[in-house]
Amino acid sequence: MLWLKHAEEVSLVGGKALSLNRLLRAGFNVPKGFVITTASGSKMTEALREEVLKYFSDLNTPVVAVRSSAVSEDGKGDAWAGQFDTFLNVSSDELIEKIQECWVSAGSERARSYAEQKSISPGKVAVIIQQMVPGDVSGVAFSAHPVTNSHEQVVIEAAKGLGEKLVSGTITPDTYVLDKKSGQVIEEHLGQDRILNNQQLQLVAEAVKKIESVFGFPVDVEWTYAGDELYILQSRPITTLG
Repeated sequence: MLWLKHAEEVSLVGGKALSLNRLLRAGFNVPKGFVITTASGSKMTEALREEVLKYFSDLNTPVVAVRSSAVSEDGKGDAWAGQFDTFLNVSSDELIEKIQECWVSAGSERARSYAEQKSISPGKVAVIIQQMVPGDVSGVAFSAHPVTNSHEQVVIEAAKGLGEKLVSGTITPDTYVLDKKSGQVIEEHLGQDRILNNQQLQLVAEAVKKIESVFGFPVDVEWTYAGDELYILQSRPITTLG
């Protein structure tokens, strides 16, 4: 078990947790959390169960998000985005079960199909348990345009509530395209009401540009606003750029 602030070895904590660790060390507002490392062997022993519940108690939160963190996940070549299961609003009563389901998802038909297509393996799988942020507005943001490949633009997608429906493609988000240098909104595709105001857009855009600078490559970032507070939930490379 490791707190995210100590999750520095990819072979133990996986790519997603390592990315969150780098975001924390760079000063970004990342929800508190811990990692069940690959040393667990994806087996829930009684000793591990007790340790998990102790760490959960130390988070001092009623519910958490449970996410996989495979060793090869969120790498520059293959992100494995959406291939493993994520569980939101998990209480202590459900926690052990959802951790086990997270491990099982690494061998799901969906994940096996992706692995065969890419001729890769996910490697060992760690599991991240993080404080659940009650997001009012959530989304993804790209430090380069994922369709046109322009590195001079930032693209922000936003939807009300939690971002899981947006990430899974079950809703159509607001989309904003900003000039990377000036921050000016140069294009937007909106639903009934504009979800983000200009100040919120600028804060997301600035965060994404800084994250790109920290990692040294174009990034795809999951974020959420809870009230006026911006949280960074995840960052991975944009693997679709030409």
